[in-house]
Amino acid sequence: MANFQSSPKLTRRDMLRLTALAGAGMLASACVTQQPGAVVTVEVEKVVEKEVEVTAVPGGAAAKVEGALWILQKKDFFPSYNDYMREEMVKFAKDHDWPYDVSYIAGFTGGTPEIQKIAASVEAGNPPDLVMHTLSAVQLRNLYALDPVSDLVEEVEAKWGAASPRMYTDYYFEDQWWAVPFHQRSDGGWYRKDVWDPSDINIQALRTYPDLLDAALEVSKPDEEIYGWGVTVNRCGDGDYFINRVKTGWGASWQNETGEYIATDSPEMVDAISWLIDIYTNLKWEPALPPGILSWTDSTNNEAYLAGKLAYTQNGGTVYGKAILDENPVAELTGFHLPAGGPAIPEFNSLSANNWMLLRGAKNAEAAKEMVRHFMLTVEKMDEVLAAAPAFALPSYTNLWEESKYIQTNQVALQQKSSALDPLGIDPTIYPGPNTPAMAAVASSGIWNDMINAALSGTSVPEAVTTAHERMVKLFQEFGMPGESA
Repeated sequence: MANFQSSPKLTRRDMLRLTALAGAGMLASACVTQQPGAVVTVEVEKVVEKEVEVTAVPGGAAAKVEGALWILQKKDFFPSYNDYMREEMVKFAKDHDWPYDVSYIAGFTGGTPEIQKIAASVEAGNPPDLVMHTLSAVQLRNLYALDPVSDLVEEVEAKWGAASPRMYTDYYFEDQWWAVPFHQRSDGGWYRKDVWDPSDINIQALRTYPDLLDAALEVSKPDEEIYGWGVTVNRCGDGDYFINRVKTGWGASWQNETGEYIATDSPEMVDAISWLIDIYTNLKWEPALPPGILSWTDSTNNEAYLAGKLAYTQNGGTVYGKAILDENPVAELTGFHLPAGGPAIPEFNSLSANNWMLLRGAKNAEAAKEMVRHFMLTVEKMDEVLAAAPAFALPSYTNLWEESKYIQTNQVALQQKSSALDPLGIDPTIYPGPNTPAMAAVASSGIWNDMINAALSGTSVPEAVTTAHERMVKLFQEFGMPGESA
C-alpha cells in the first residue's frame, strides 16, 4: 500500500515542495530544446482568456447549485472536441436551471502549475466543483485535494463493463476510485501506407525497435524529403513516451516492484540508453532522421507528418484525427502500428485517459456528479464524445468497444482495442512498481531527459545513468521512501 498523505492540512513544506515539483511538471509538459551545446528554451502554451458565463435560465434541476456550477476543462488538441465539450456542458447546465462557469484550466491557473493551483484552492475552501483533465490522481490525493468517486465509477462500470486495466493503475488506490475514467487517449505508431507498401516490408510484423529502425532506414528517401524515423527524444510528451518504451522493452526500470527503491542504475538501462543514443549520433541512421529532430516539440512532430515528410512517427492519435478533421489527404494514407518493444519485453501496451475529478470541499458535488452521468451513461452521448476526436478519444470501458456505434465505423480506432484493453495494463513510466506520488514526481522532474541530454552531449552513458539514479533516490527520500537499500 502506498503511503499517501492523510492529513487534511497542507504544511508550508508541502506547498513549497509542491511548487517545485509542479513547476518541474510544467516544464515536462512543455517541450524543451535539448540539442547538444544548444541554448535551452521552453515553449509554454499561451494562457487563454478565462471563459466564464454565469447565467440562470428557466428549467428544473434535480440538484441545487450554490452560486454557480464551476467546471474546469482541459483544452485539448482538437478545437472541435473542446467546443463540443463546452457547448454540451453549458447546455446541460442551462437545461437544469444551473448558473454555471465553464472555463479552460489555463485561465484558472494563470500560468501557475495546475496541481499547485488546484491544491491551493482546496486548502482555501473555494475549489472548482468538477475538473475534466488528465491530471495525476496520486499527486492530488497526496495533497488531500480529491473526494473519492467510487459510487460514480461503479455506476459507469455497471453500464459499460469493467474499466480497462490501465485505469485501475492510474485512478484506483487505497481501495477507492479517485477519478472517473472518461475516455482513453490513443497512442502508438503511425505510418504512411503509400511509402511502406511498395517496399514489401510488413510493418505490422516489426515488433521490436531495432527491427523497426532498420526498416525505417530502408524506406527513407531523404532526397525526396521522406524520412523513415520521425521519433524524437527531446523533452516533450512524444520524447518521454519513446524513452519509457525503450527502457521497458530492454528490461530496465526507474523503480523496483515495491515502489520503495530506485532501480535505474542497471546494465539493462545502460544497454537501452546506449541503443537510443546511437540513433541520433551514429551517421548510419542520418538518412532516416528529419532535420532538427532533436529540437522537435509535439507540435513539430504533428506538422512534419501532416506535411507528408515522415514515413513513420510515434504520436497520440491527434496526428490522425487532425488529418481527418482537416480533410488532409494523408489521412487516407495513414495506418496504425501497435507500438514496438525491445529484446526483453517486445509486447506491452496501455493507454492513458481523460478523467473527471471531484475536489474536496466543492459546493456543488451532486450537480457535478449529474454532469458526469450525463456524458457517460448513454451510448449516444459517448459516441458524440468519441466522434469529436476521431480515433484519439477511445472507450475506457470494456463493453463500450462493442456497444459504441461510432467505433465500428472507424477502422483505425478499432485497431487500438488490443492496446487499450491489454490485460497487463503496463504503464512504462512506472513499471514494474506502483503508481505513487514519489514516482509521479520523478516523471515530472525532467531527470531522465537530463540523462539523455547529457549522453547526447558527450557524457558516457554509464555516468549519465548513475547520475540520474542518484537524483531519483534523493527525490524518493523527500517523499519518505528509502530510495535505495542501506
